[in-house]
Amino acid sequence: MKFFDHLPVIVAVLILAIVLVGEVIVSTDSHDDFSSSISVDGDRVDFELGSRNNHVYEVLSLRNTLETPENVFIYYDKGHISAVDKADVSTGARALDENYYVQQLVHTLEVRGINTAKIVNAEALKELMSSDGKGKSVVMLSGSIPSTVYDGEEDSLILKWIESGGRLYWLGNVLGKYISSGDSLITKENGTTLFLGAECIQTDQVWGTSTSEGDVFWDLLYFQNNETTYGVDPSKLPDSAEYKCIGYSDGTCSTFTFVTHGSGMICVVGGEYSNNQRMDLAHVIAAGIGPTTVLVEDVKGSVSGSVKGTIARGDSVYVIIGGLYTVYCENHEVI
Repeated sequence: MKFFDHLPVIVAVLILAIVLVGEVIVSTDSHDDFSSSISVDGDRVDFELGSRNNHVYEVLSLRNTLETPENVFIYYDKGHISAVDKADVSTGARALDENYYVQQLVHTLEVRGINTAKIVNAEALKELMSSDGKGKSVVMLSGSIPSTVYDGEEDSLILKWIESGGRLYWLGNVLGKYISSGDSLITKENGTTLFLGAECIQTDQVWGTSTSEGDVFWDLLYFQNNETTYGVDPSKLPDSAEYKCIGYSDGTCSTFTFVTHGSGMICVVGGEYSNNQRMDLAHVIAAGIGPTTVLVEDVKGSVSGSVKGTIARGDSVYVIIGGLYTVYCENHEVI
């Protein structure tokens, strides 16, 4: 039998081997293999990192962060219709639907030091948003908002929750446009205005070829997603809006836009579902990036065993070990 007769089988085996290797890497690295600590000395912060294997590291000193959230809630309810399309995936990979994205986001957040992520349905979301939002974050990638917390009016529960200090991370479609009630999907014209003060979401499928003006976080947080579909056009925001754009840019919209809303914040994430988007989002949540966050200093290096260093003082220190292939993160608040 000729070699080419075996080619389909060989290709299938190679794909399976690549998947298995990836799974081994994920399962053999754990937070127990890494450590980080800080101590404050005047206007400097001393840090110490530990790693059983050799890895690159990045230590970021940040100011005006949102602090590490006390709880992160990820909305998912298969009983409420979504308004998103399935994403394209590589050959042999699992379809990146909403359920899979949610499950993987929980694990991605764990790698970045957040072990409090919890999946909530429409009723649990209503209970959550019936109390003060301070210190709490909600991720919504359904493309629609359940009728339990949103009816398209200014006094909707979700809007009051954000105003009280809640943080909403939104992706997957136009913010505020779709309301889900069971199998029914209701369209709310001008719904984005309720959240951001204007109809400012881009719906064309666009990719960024540059970075947001003045942004340093795209590099420091190893951003990989450059699709800006459903991103915010900041030129359409009200003059009084307090906002920040970071990540990749198509010249108008960016992959991340943070907008202050009352005492809380809304983060609109550009792009359709992708693994790159998920990893970028997890960094943003874990690092506490917000509308006024700025970099004080960053220190890079490599660690095998342990390493010590010092960095200028901000209000938090975010540690990344593994670089683009992140294996450990921790956010330390500077007191």
